[in-house]
Order: sequence, then structure tokens, then C-alpha cells
Amino acid sequence: MVMKILKHDRVLRNLGLTLAFLAITNCAGQSSDWVDVPLQNGVFYQQRFDFNSNVIEIPLNAQQDLEYMVNMKQGGSISYDWQAENLADPELLLTEFHGHTIRKDDMPGEVMFYKEGRDESSEGYLVAPFNGIHGWYFSNESTEQINIILTISGFYSLMKE
Repeated sequence: MVMKILKHDRVLRNLGLTLAFLAITNCAGQSSDWVDVPLQNGVFYQQRFDFNSNVIEIPLNAQQDLEYMVNMKQGGSISYDWQAENLADPELLLTEFHGHTIRKDDMPGEVMFYKEGRDESSEGYLVAPFNGIHGWYFSNESTEQINIILTISGFYSLMKE
């Protein structure tokens, strides 16, 4: 009785291996609907970033401008949304979303503008094209103080004040 069970178990095991071999052989022999695309630069980064999420209130006096920037490493990404509160005319808020490298000595740095315009809100997503400082320039050309509410999540660190 024990011999029959062992023999039956061996037959099942061999049958399983045969079926697995047939499945692999069958897949390998079929034509594929996939085209292998080479990996491009700037798509995959094998490094660990710290995830952060913040809601920041930025008061902006009448006729005042400022930049709000975060540190990012190349390949790090952020998702953002900002809204201007107490802004009567969206045309009176000039905004730029940009990034720049950190300058060393007297060598010129590099700057890249992602978005420029006049509006009361914006949202988007950025994958940092280089190590550096990335963020927003706001110029309040109105006669009233406004508040910018910036919500940001992703792989960045806040600038030290």
C-alpha cells in the first residue's frame, strides 16, 4: 500500500513537471505582441528618496514678490497644487515654476522654467531634471495682501529658513 502511494506521488510529480515544461515551451514558441523598448536616461533611478507632504501658507503683501523653493535630487518627483486666497483679479498675480542648479564659485548656474503665467491657481507634477532647487516665484501686483496655499507631496526637502 505504501509503495503504491509513493509510486502514485512520483507519477503526479512527473506529470506536474511535464505540464510545466509544456507550458514554458508553448509560451516560448508563440509570437509575442510586445516590442522591447530600450531604457532611456531619466526614466529609472535606483536610489531611495524620503517622501514628504506639506501644506504651506505663504502670505504675500501687496506689491510684494517672493520665491518658495524646495531641494530635489534628479529623478525625485513632486505633485503640487497652489491656490491664491483674497485675490480679486488673477491677472495681478505673476507666477513662475522653475528650478536651478546650486551655483559653485563664480561659475554660472543653470535654470529651467517649467511654467509661467498669471492665474489664481495651478497644479501639476514634476520629475526633477537635475539636482537643485525647484519651486515657485510669486509676484502680487494687487493692492491687497493675499495668501498662497501650497500643497506639495513627493520626494523633496524643505529649504531651511
